[in-house]
Amino acid sequence: MEIIEIIGFKPNEEIKNKMSLYEMSVAAGYPIPVESGVEREVDLNDFLVEHPASTFFARVQGLDMIHAGIRDGDILVVDSSAEPTDGKIVLATLNSGLTIKIYRIFDGEAFLESQKQQFLPLSIGEIEFKIIGTVTKIIHSL
Repeated sequence: MEIIEIIGFKPNEEIKNKMSLYEMSVAAGYPIPVESGVEREVDLNDFLVEHPASTFFARVQGLDMIHAGIRDGDILVVDSSAEPTDGKIVLATLNSGLTIKIYRIFDGEAFLESQKQQFLPLSIGEIEFKIIGTVTKIIHSL
């Protein structure tokens, strides 16, 4: 069972979440010598949030979407202005609760698909659901 906690997003122009960015390459194999220090600072919101007015965060509890790369404790960046397309992960209301599913289109009909193989995709005609937003980023710890 998955539990989703909604976390609001409020951009703050006075306090930026700035981090150092090293503009040199980072080796994934053999180490390379460090060429210089910090080149510039970046605001993580610039990387995570495309539409601040329609973006919020949701924390996931549960492993229902583990095969889609969403793990227990992950934070999802959800954009309610982004139209879902086939294969995108969406946050939806279903049976008076929130759920994360894969949005599918088959023969012009919309479905919500679970990553659990024991469930068939849910058709709009069979159930009542509403897409709240499209997941644009997944934040998780390694």
